[in-house]
Amino acid sequence: MYVEGTVVADGNHAVPKGVAVEELNSGKKGLQEKCPPDLKELLEKKGLIAVYDDLVKSVVDASRTRNVFGRWRDQEFVSIIDQFRDLFASKGVKVALCKRESGSGVRRWLEFIDVDIAGMYVPQYDVANLSGQVIKTMYATLKFPNGVGVEELRQMGGRKRLKEKIPVQVEEIIARKGLMDAYDALILAIVNEGAGKHSKMWNIEKLKEIVHSHQPNFAVKGVEVFVSHKQEYVSHGQYGGHHEYFRWVEFVDRELQPNYHPQRDADSKSEKCVIS
Repeated sequence: MYVEGTVVADGNHAVPKGVAVEELNSGKKGLQEKCPPDLKELLEKKGLIAVYDDLVKSVVDASRTRNVFGRWRDQEFVSIIDQFRDLFASKGVKVALCKRESGSGVRRWLEFIDVDIAGMYVPQYDVANLSGQVIKTMYATLKFPNGVGVEELRQMGGRKRLKEKIPVQVEEIIARKGLMDAYDALILAIVNEGAGKHSKMWNIEKLKEIVHSHQPNFAVKGVEVFVSHKQEYVSHGQYGGHHEYFRWVEFVDRELQPNYHPQRDADSKSEKCVIS
């Protein structure tokens, strides 16, 4: 059977049973030379070996899928996958090019989803399903899929920004689910109670408590709310350095993203832990 809980992206992400993975860290040569055993098993079971071979050949032969520095061009890669989607789908398999960026680099992989086993699964790093929202840190650009709205908690003027403007993607989810009253109450609590009394800086423990207490109001409409954070050390060379903190709230529409998990969930990762 296919590997359950296959781990990718240097151990930072796992896919469920029914999803076969092919990592793209070795470029065209690696893609051409070897097919992972669990993927081969899926392809043989579905009668898709020939289709897969044609897909790989198209990617390898196309000069536009890699730039002059040897890095994958995501949209060009996706355009080739699009040519084969119907052939895979006719045998009950979905294909997605996934990408995860962190301070330690960019990791890409292909996911082949057996609809009979994982039909409800939605790959959260699918390049073709990104919403355009980003959180920019010092060393990374975190991207988010459709169905996830992100509200950044900036250090400078963050409380004022929260009261003045709601991000488009957040507003779309909140309005569609009829959650504007619940959202307004959550934001008011974050503004009034989410920062330290003296420092006026965001307090992650207070933010977690606030979100947890308001969570049931969103859950009844199929939306889950998370507090996320990332800490990065900025070196000043011989003069030492300092830490930069990035915090945000994620609103997840479980209808569109049933298995999504935050990239930097404050409940599962310590604030002092610097993630890759």
